[in-house]
Amino acid sequence: MLKYSWKELGRLESIFLEILDDPTKKEVLLYPICYCQLVRKLGTFDVPLDKLLSCASKTFKTSRGRWQDILLELDLFQVILPSGEVVYGKDVLKIKGSEDLKVSFLPEYREIFYEIYSKFLKYWTVLSKVSSYSKRNTPAEAVYLSALIFNEELFSETRHYTELQRLRFPGDERIFGVIEKLGDFYSRIREKKFIDSQLLSEVLEDLESINSPYYGLNTAKLKRDVATLIRDIAKGKGYHVIKVSFTMGANHGRGFLRRLISALKTKVKKIGGKRWTLMSSETACYYSIETCLIRQKSPQTLN
Repeated sequence: MLKYSWKELGRLESIFLEILDDPTKKEVLLYPICYCQLVRKLGTFDVPLDKLLSCASKTFKTSRGRWQDILLELDLFQVILPSGEVVYGKDVLKIKGSEDLKVSFLPEYREIFYEIYSKFLKYWTVLSKVSSYSKRNTPAEAVYLSALIFNEELFSETRHYTELQRLRFPGDERIFGVIEKLGDFYSRIREKKFIDSQLLSEVLEDLESINSPYYGLNTAKLKRDVATLIRDIAKGKGYHVIKVSFTMGANHGRGFLRRLISALKTKVKKIGGKRWTLMSSETACYYSIETCLIRQKSPQTLN
């Protein structure tokens, strides 16, 4: 669990940042994701609890705890009893069975249903690109994760995550500051409809003193992209969302397990073995979710 707090840090962002620190808890994200899928399928916010539990548990062989504990930890749901009584918070722990019960988002989250659904799909995308066994206590992994979060256009989460990493890894403060400022730049556009070109100038200045590649990040290309963005804004062409690129040799974030699987597949092919593929339930779920994410890549202007 994170022991830090930030001003205006929302519940969704808190869940994401906590799981980043403890990726073995990633599967709890299936509860809100499955709920959103069932809402779209059934056309109602009140979903049978048994259907939610079946959807959320079928992808994994083990469970991280009772569903009551998971719903309490998420703090996004309320349970509707057959009598019509609504139960939420710590009172969920008093519920014994799951038959004939329904579950729904709390009212404040139903109002932003599609925003929540999109966020959790992006959270899953980020977490599915890193191994649950990879080390979180290295600057290389933190830089890689920072870039992944930014590339999914999770700009608020980018700011909060990189702020923490600057404290953890002061020797790499400049690169985290670059990604944090980029997240801040797009957050201001999204939240305040304000283009702060000064932030981009600061990013460009910081990039001048950062070697490329930097932990697998193509900072040379990033510098060119930021310079192009500054010119476009100055010419009145509006803004566009840039991405952080990785070098061909970047191996950060793949994790030991994925590198091991890749090496084993290579050895089998070299000795003339039968061609094979490995598709775990985790990656299968990731790819089905990834297809739901459609990004607008055309230049944008403020209204």
